[in-house]
Amino acid sequence: MPLTIDWSVTIDGINATSRFNPYVMELEVQDQAGTTSDTARITLADDGRIIMPRKGAMMRVIIMGEPVFEGKTESPRFSFAKGDGGRLILSAKGFDAEKGAKEGRHFAKEDATLEEYLKDFAKRAGLSEIKIDPALAKIKRPWWGPEGRDFLHEGQRLSRELGATFKIQGNKAVLAKRGKGMTPSGQSLPTIYATNPGNLLNVDIEPTDAREVFRDVRVGGFDRKSAKFFEEKVDIEGGSSGGASSVIRGKRADKDDAKTRGEGRKAEAERDKGGGTIEIDIEPRARAEGTCILQGARAGIDGTYRISGATHTLRPGDSGGSTTKLEVKQPDDKAGQDTRKTGDTENK
Repeated sequence: MPLTIDWSVTIDGINATSRFNPYVMELEVQDQAGTTSDTARITLADDGRIIMPRKGAMMRVIIMGEPVFEGKTESPRFSFAKGDGGRLILSAKGFDAEKGAKEGRHFAKEDATLEEYLKDFAKRAGLSEIKIDPALAKIKRPWWGPEGRDFLHEGQRLSRELGATFKIQGNKAVLAKRGKGMTPSGQSLPTIYATNPGNLLNVDIEPTDAREVFRDVRVGGFDRKSAKFFEEKVDIEGGSSGGASSVIRGKRADKDDAKTRGEGRKAEAERDKGGGTIEIDIEPRARAEGTCILQGARAGIDGTYRISGATHTLRPGDSGGSTTKLEVKQPDDKAGQDTRKTGDTENK
């Protein structure tokens, strides 16, 4: 039974939708917030008539008119079970891990901005472009260098340090400020609504992490010009008043660098103070770092969350239909607070 949702897949520029559609058992696309690569997987009922695509082919997937994936195919995988027939699994990742992005480098960029450093590194890694959030692009340091790290690992290291999201998609890279719901170019990411009654299927959320949130971030350093030690403090929104401070190890060279690293740790702490999963009817506009507003679940759970990952799954109607599963974090201040009074439980 073919998929009933409007979708398409091209491989090396050739539209393979009509060829695949009668055999599709499942299509799954994962959009991640940068810690792992975006992935796509197509499972086909296989009787040997489908020509296997080559490894390293460019795959593009569109669902309901929305481009949801672009990347390189891995080696096809085949399985067979008596009475169940053959299965051909076509998988792809958001970037080619065998190219320059995974090759360690040694070079230095002195008295430069983050944008200058990463654009140089991206070129050395064989990428055509990197888009950097304006809030991060102008960060300037006396010295930048990967010290043997490859472009992928350096991007991930800097994203953790600066409170950002780093991704490679095809031959392009992105470094965006985390938790703002914006693209590096300043455009807003779509807001997704999960409503009950409506499109909501499942919810599993812990709105407030059992661990106590740090109250602030402290970063120390040594100013060579004044020959004095200093400490920068960045308050964490929603942090516990009696909680501990998150102290970043090492000494920064100046206050600007210390402030930047403190803001990065703050963004991470605010993001991880709660979260879970929300499953809804298929919604291909859902993107990592976008916003999800949950309504109609219950008091203390409803609220606004940041999407840290989205998995779109398409199946024939008799096999479960089509859904989007959202991994969510960074709940707003309403989440975790049931403000109803005793006797008011009729109003959920």
